[in-house]
Amino acid sequence: MTMDAPVTRIRIGARTSPLARAQADQVAALLTAAGAQCEFVGVTTTGDTDRRHLTEIGGTGVFAQAVREALRTGEIDLAVHSLKDLPTAPAEGLEVVAHPVREDVRDLLVGSRLDDLPDGARVGTGSPRRAAQLHAWAAATGRTVDAVPVRGNVDRRIGLAASGELDAVLLAAAGLNRLGRVPDLPTELLPLEVMLPAAGQGALALEMSLDAPAEVRALVAGLDDPATRAAVTAERGFLAALEAGCLAPAGAAAEVNPGCGIGPDLTMAVVVGRTWVGGSATGGLIRAADAAPRADALALGERLAHRVLAELGTTHDTHDN
Repeated sequence: MTMDAPVTRIRIGARTSPLARAQADQVAALLTAAGAQCEFVGVTTTGDTDRRHLTEIGGTGVFAQAVREALRTGEIDLAVHSLKDLPTAPAEGLEVVAHPVREDVRDLLVGSRLDDLPDGARVGTGSPRRAAQLHAWAAATGRTVDAVPVRGNVDRRIGLAASGELDAVLLAAAGLNRLGRVPDLPTELLPLEVMLPAAGQGALALEMSLDAPAEVRALVAGLDDPATRAAVTAERGFLAALEAGCLAPAGAAAEVNPGCGIGPDLTMAVVVGRTWVGGSATGGLIRAADAAPRADALALGERLAHRVLAELGTTHDTHDN
């Protein structure tokens, strides 16, 4: 008579928003396929209860702090975060064990195609990064746009465009893909030449306590995607060296090119608003790009940050953490 192996049980914690739940459910499906038994634990965060704009409540970490506390107290075994919501500094006693395969990194314009936006169009976004690049695109095409601060879930934002209150809204394509949402409106995936994403956009961070059981850690670590990890390491290294939080008008996109991992197979492009005051960027954009072997991902991100800082002429005016 044989004894069945004990089932590894994992309590997965995340925000209670539809998107956070969808992300947690996708991770749960992967872990279930690997033999685990998963339970979802919803966590309410400051970002969910405080309805002010993110620029007013701090932005960086407001969606992660309560979920991390649930890890520390043992209420959950695994936290599923949108990586772009995490501060770049490591959290005491915790570790990001895995980054699963990344979703689309691009931003999506919903309600209009870019070239169809009228002069003076009102475009909804709560992101200074998106606003800065949108204004730069408008200036280059001889028109103006009004970036209108908005908050709320995907359906609420899409509704602002559907009702005509706004001409369009900007959203992360990854979120709509994970929700399986196809807006019944004109849409356009914005090329990276127009709109670089937030560092880590489209990627998940699977975080655990340092003293998590070895068998649980092993199952979660098995979801790590090396190409995604290399790309986000470069992007977040850029953000950390720039000393800019998730609400600064800074974008970054790194990509591992197929190959054997020898030579400069990791490419990266970055953009930063030259100056920003009161949450808005002015004075145009600084762009930079470079490549390196994926093993040097962190150094690549830091090198591009130093290049941008040199062009800005300061190491002190870009702080947003």
